[in-house]
Amino acid sequence: MSPESTPPPLPSSPPPFIPPDPPPPLKPEIVQLVIEKVQQKTGIFSKQTFNMVVTDLRLIFVLQIKNNVDYLRQDPNLSLAENPANFGIALDQVQAIEVYRAGFEDNSPDCMIIKTKSDKTTFLINDAYRVSQNLKKVLENLVK
Repeated sequence: MSPESTPPPLPSSPPPFIPPDPPPPLKPEIVQLVIEKVQQKTGIFSKQTFNMVVTDLRLIFVLQIKNNVDYLRQDPNLSLAENPANFGIALDQVQAIEVYRAGFEDNSPDCMIIKTKSDKTTFLINDAYRVSQNLKKVLENLVK
């Protein structure tokens, strides 16, 4: 056999297939607190009542239509999708949450003001002290 007629060498066996590392599992959003009966004025004599669902990523305001929904166990995305009036505020957008007790002189209700980088939203609440204490446990320095 002449060198020109020798067959090319057989390819060596390919390296074993090693699958790439799977992406880390998406961290589920964790509901930390639910505050019921948070009201937002929609007009002079009208208001909408929400449940405020506090997760580790955002505040979700769920229009209170159904009773007996356990927002602590329900996926926050389902809560948000229940009604077009529902909305969320990312925690990284929240600059402060201010909670005020009712004024005795002017008979104003307890309220909570959520200040974001672009807006300020006011809600009427039932028990400023309890709301403030519960929010401080979860959101710490954001609550004033």
